[in-house]
Amino acid sequence: MTTYRVNKQGETAPAFTRVLNESLQDTRLSFKARGLLAYMLSKPDNFKFHIDELIKHATDGKDSIRAGMKELEKWGYLKRYSIKEKGKIVSWVLDVYEKPKSGFPQLENPTLITNVKEITNDKDLKDYLFLSAEDRYSQIYNTIYHKKFGKDHPKVTMKQMEQIREGIADLHEIGVTEEDYTEAVEKHLENLPRKNDGKIFPFLKAHMRHFVL
Repeated sequence: MTTYRVNKQGETAPAFTRVLNESLQDTRLSFKARGLLAYMLSKPDNFKFHIDELIKHATDGKDSIRAGMKELEKWGYLKRYSIKEKGKIVSWVLDVYEKPKSGFPQLENPTLITNVKEITNDKDLKDYLFLSAEDRYSQIYNTIYHKKFGKDHPKVTMKQMEQIREGIADLHEIGVTEEDYTEAVEKHLENLPRKNDGKIFPFLKAHMRHFVL
């Protein structure tokens, strides 16, 4: 097998980007994440990245690009900072590193809140829990749900509660404030689509996109 390269010397040399082999050969990263890193490094140092902008330049969908960015963030190639106005997240700033930056938290098998699935026929789990008995974010959802329907949110199984905890952990990880979360829940329950009974699971699956890039 032979590799044919373009001439990168002389006045007619095309624009090109030099990237560390160490990064592009990092076996912890999928080829998708490596390609995303190479593309981002090809842009000027002050370039502002957004998922919607990245989608325009690839055949990958939003979920695919977000997964690649999660990999890069996990292994220290990407750092996100939230920009807030009056306590609310209005945008995100990304720092991209050609070489992984040490000191980043290494998250093992991070679970996306968009993967939460509602369990409706789990007969083996007979212990059901009140949603409001969990964390502050669950309490907020139950309070707004009660205002909307005049009753508490239906109890959930222990397995469901564990999935909710994982989802809430993701919200904390990306810096979602109680104010941001409350506003999203209120809008969701005020404008429920058909066949949506207002339970927390469809909300979590649909609204993680609301809080990220």
